[in-house]
Amino acid sequence: MGRITRRQTLLATGALAIAASTRARAAEPSLQALLEARLKGGGVALAAGRLAGGQAEFGGAAVSGARPDADSVFEIGSITKTFTALLLADAVVRGEIKLDDPVEAALPDGLRLRDSQGQPLRWVDLATQRSGLPRLAANMAPANPADPYADYDWPALRLFLQGWRPKVARDSRFEYSNLGFGLLGHALALREDTDYATLLARRVLQPLGLTGQVGFALPDLLPGHDGKGRPVPAWHFRSVTAGAGALHGTARGLLRYADAALGGYEHPLREAFALCLQRRAATIAPTNPIGLAWLLAPLNDRTVFTHDGATFGFASSLWLDPERRRASVVLANAQVAVDDLALRVLGDASVRDVAAIAATHEQLQPLEGVYALNPQFKLSVRADGTQLLARATGQGEFELFAKSPRRFFAKITPLEIQFDDDTKALTLFQGGATLRFVRE
Repeated sequence: MGRITRRQTLLATGALAIAASTRARAAEPSLQALLEARLKGGGVALAAGRLAGGQAEFGGAAVSGARPDADSVFEIGSITKTFTALLLADAVVRGEIKLDDPVEAALPDGLRLRDSQGQPLRWVDLATQRSGLPRLAANMAPANPADPYADYDWPALRLFLQGWRPKVARDSRFEYSNLGFGLLGHALALREDTDYATLLARRVLQPLGLTGQVGFALPDLLPGHDGKGRPVPAWHFRSVTAGAGALHGTARGLLRYADAALGGYEHPLREAFALCLQRRAATIAPTNPIGLAWLLAPLNDRTVFTHDGATFGFASSLWLDPERRRASVVLANAQVAVDDLALRVLGDASVRDVAAIAATHEQLQPLEGVYALNPQFKLSVRADGTQLLARATGQGEFELFAKSPRRFFAKITPLEIQFDDDTKALTLFQGGATLRFVRE
């Protein structure tokens, strides 16, 4: 069996480089215009939805062939984690468990799940990515690396957990873990003597009216593509990993899910959503704490919530703005960045009309490199001709524009970067925060 040789991320991105100010906001561009403009820079096809004023708007675009619509089916990757967190919150609201209860109580055969200090891992540790579990199990060795989760089952996970030697105490640091969220969903299902898919359908998808719009192995899944537009196979999951990223979804279904989170219609999961959207802990990005799965981001003195997803062939991004009762979703059938686009669709990220000066490739090239805020959160900078591009850990790439030879700004957000004269470090300014990154 082959080892995993590609990046099995099921991404969840933060919003350090995304959360924008709209104090002098232009008129919202149409969904169609946004999607068509984005595809000029890469991708295969996009579908999007925007909820505002209680009304839903949808759009779709494709490089060639039929355009996807509100009911086209995509893999949604790590957005699945928000559904798993909702399943946990519902169990808490029902009084079945508490967030601080030990997870090992739900595991069979007396299996222990402890941290480096011998303390039991709790449900909240898994749901806030602070369990200390690694991103992937060390014994994950798929027969088909292009479909990496398909054959990882409970015997394999149990074997890993029996031999796992944790290096940190619970709740001592953020470490994004697909393994942890897969275990979270499976452990919740074990409590009810069923599998994850059955439990999620019964307690979340059916009560929210999402059947046929969000689910497992939905028919007519669009073909997926890698970042260069080459076809890749769909992913498959078993119960032990499904909670990390198994769901398929449509723009219509995910916008209804967002509407449920915003309280836009009557359903039995209102308290559970409220529990998910409470701030719980810090992450690697200083401006993006985490609730139960959901990442929080500052926006014009209020808080918005987001989660992204990516598989080998798809990308997705979902945003909630509870104060303004708005939501947005963007789905792509290629592994391309869409988080910034989803925020544009939300209607809160107008391009800044700030003059930039021209810079040559020779001026930009010395700025290239990886700059670290801490070991987990870094900013990668590269020059592409006369463009300077940056990417924060787990986020999409965005362009920087020159104000001076060492001072740059982003147009999608009021963010500025000052490079030191010797280029050994940079300072990032955003939302009143000043963050120092050192070049590796």
